[in-house]
Amino acid sequence: AYTHPCEGKDLTVRVTARPEAPTQRVIEVRNQGPHACGLSYYPLVGLGDSHAADHGKDLRPLVPGGLGGAPAYPVGAGRTAYAVIDLNPGGASAGTAAGIDHLDVLADGEHMPTAETRNFPLGPGAKVLGPRLGLYRSSVADAAASAATADQRP
Repeated sequence: AYTHPCEGKDLTVRVTARPEAPTQRVIEVRNQGPHACGLSYYPLVGLGDSHAADHGKDLRPLVPGGLGGAPAYPVGAGRTAYAVIDLNPGGASAGTAAGIDHLDVLADGEHMPTAETRNFPLGPGAKVLGPRLGLYRSSVADAAASAATADQRP
């Protein structure tokens, strides 16, 4: 899986709210292909205004630093990798970024073209301040724990 990057045509990407943690969203990447493949350590994520003509100023969340080990996150055929983004780790109600209403997700920012980026609405009233993104993990709980350690710009 490490030497065979995942292809966009073999992946389904979903973003769902995490009911027990209202500021978090779960990014699910499922390998629908017949073989295992590898993803980068975390998805490439941007937060912005869906009506903006230029997304160059979209917010990028912090990610965990000190990465080492395998060169990719392996995803078996028929398996799902999870990443969690915490939009507002401190739960702030004031000082949040204005106009952010969507989340862009590219499952593998190292091997996939930006044209394979998928867009997801955040829903009304989403408050974004100091977002943190975790690494791909095999469970939502592990992915959420990883997001809590995010401390570096991608």
